[in-house]
Amino acid sequence: MKKKWSGKSVVLYAVLIFLCILWIIPVLFIFSLSVTPETSLAEVGYRLIPKEFTLDAYTYIIKNPGQILNSYKISIIVTIIGTVAGLFVTTGIAYAMSRKDFACSRHITRFMTFALLFHGGLIPTYIVVTQWLHLGNTLWVLILTMLVSPWNVFLMRSFLAGIPTELLEASFIDGAGETQTYFQIVLPLAKPGLATVGLLILFGYWNDWYQGMLYIDDMKLVPLQLLLYKIISNIQFILQNSFYTASQSGSFPTIAARMATCVIAIAPMLFAFPFFQKYLSKGLTLGSVKG
Repeated sequence: MKKKWSGKSVVLYAVLIFLCILWIIPVLFIFSLSVTPETSLAEVGYRLIPKEFTLDAYTYIIKNPGQILNSYKISIIVTIIGTVAGLFVTTGIAYAMSRKDFACSRHITRFMTFALLFHGGLIPTYIVVTQWLHLGNTLWVLILTMLVSPWNVFLMRSFLAGIPTELLEASFIDGAGETQTYFQIVLPLAKPGLATVGLLILFGYWNDWYQGMLYIDDMKLVPLQLLLYKIISNIQFILQNSFYTASQSGSFPTIAARMATCVIAIAPMLFAFPFFQKYLSKGLTLGSVKG
């Protein structure tokens, strides 16, 4: 049976296609600028379709492929372990907060609210992490310092609060314990929420460079985002200290290199996002209306 297209459907799809194009154009612009020579940018300006094509920016960035690959490996390891561990801890805290029959749920909620509104400060945090916990120059400092976000906990808690308590009571009546109910009943029903919070945690770990800048001095442990940040800083240092003459600096890939770092940084996330997209809108919608 053929689907009938109404005027409203045509207008809706046209608007959605137009919005998709608007969102895709900036990404295409970033890639276009990353493969455009600096001299061409100075002559004709920014163009969606480059007049000339070059890979000089990528060549400059990956001139030390071993370091790039190592930083990719560090970021992938940190992101995978951090996302799994963060999702497990976040979901556990949120589940305890959502259980109204749990005596400490209100105390945990107050604690998470306080953590959401107030922070200990950079200097005390740095002292605790480096002097007391001795986590400096380790992979664990990149994982543990971002393990739990109060905002993600409250988002997950709002979703889990929508699971009927009658379903949990029926599980207990059938002889299931808390652990069995949590893993076999609660988590399967929370897939949209898990995907949504998991995606937010994944993006947080992948895009983070600040923790590495604070706590990592060993180049073998530098994550990708921090390495790209250092490359951009080196470009600025080279140009500002006149290592290149005026004619040479005009051809140095400054803008193209910045755009190339964006392409290198976002490429893995562009491939990962479609696997979470179908759960993302549903999880955010359910999490926002259920309390």
